[in-house]
Amino acid sequence: MTVFPSPVARRIAFRRIASTLLLLTPAALEAQQPAAPRPARDPMQEGLPLRPTRTLSFTTKTGNWMSSDVSSDGRTIVFDLLGDIYTMPITGGKAVALTKGMAFDAQPRFSPDGKKIVFVSDRT
Repeated sequence: MTVFPSPVARRIAFRRIASTLLLLTPAALEAQQPAAPRPARDPMQEGLPLRPTRTLSFTTKTGNWMSSDVSSDGRTIVFDLLGDIYTMPITGGKAVALTKGMAFDAQPRFSPDGKKIVFVSDRT
């Protein structure tokens, strides 16, 4: 059994396996439909080879397998949830999405001065 070191590595491996299986399936070639017109360019999707055709909206109060960090002033937290990065006051409230889209963003951290956030992504 192969163990991948992070959710990002698992997602990349799954995409490679799925795309290989899809390419090897003759039925997949017959089922291809004409390409839909491309939507306007979204800067959050820049560099990605795929374009989203559907969106999903949800509301949640809990999450699992999340990475988080607290700002240096202790007022804000940053966290990842399902491949997107959010910030929220440490006292609670509504989370604000910093990233969204098809890219898988994870493991956010505040810079020491609290002005920037760094994270891992598979955008390019």
